[in-house]
Amino acid sequence: MTFGEKLQLLRKRQGLSQEKLAEQLDVSRQAISKWELGESLPDTENVVQLGKLFDVSIDYLLKDEFLREDGIPAAQNNTAGSQRKFRSNIQLVIGIICTAIGCIGNIALMVLSTMIEVHVTKTRILPDGSVQSYGGGDVLGYDFGTFISEYRLQALLVIFLLLVIGGIAAIWISRMNSDRQPH
Repeated sequence: MTFGEKLQLLRKRQGLSQEKLAEQLDVSRQAISKWELGESLPDTENVVQLGKLFDVSIDYLLKDEFLREDGIPAAQNNTAGSQRKFRSNIQLVIGIICTAIGCIGNIALMVLSTMIEVHVTKTRILPDGSVQSYGGGDVLGYDFGTFISEYRLQALLVIFLLLVIGGIAAIWISRMNSDRQPH
């Protein structure tokens, strides 16, 4: 496959007209036409720009040995696709770490609430069917809500919950972005 055939294939795959491609490269439409017809070749700067624009290596553009569209090698250095994938992977790792920290923190609070006694209010049903509350200051027991409020851990609980929610959101967004990227 010649340079011109590859250029035409890549341009059409991106949905670009010769005019639009010419605008992006700051050349004339006639120059694009000549390149595609094999009447001339672009200069080095334009070949590099084409590689970046179409996310292919310069080798693919210039060497005729790459014959099929499915044999197109990705550009090796700093391509937009690899940068998006890198950011998506970083976002996934951050999401996993935030979710893990939030879950571990919430589990630690729950475990501590079963190990540390707090002043609880208990209720009992009297023989006549009425309910009586007792305790408060003198009855010790285990209660998650009371543990959180007695030791003033509301802010810590909220932080852990936000870490879980934010982490799950980051993982979900990362997966959505990776599903939209071409493989």
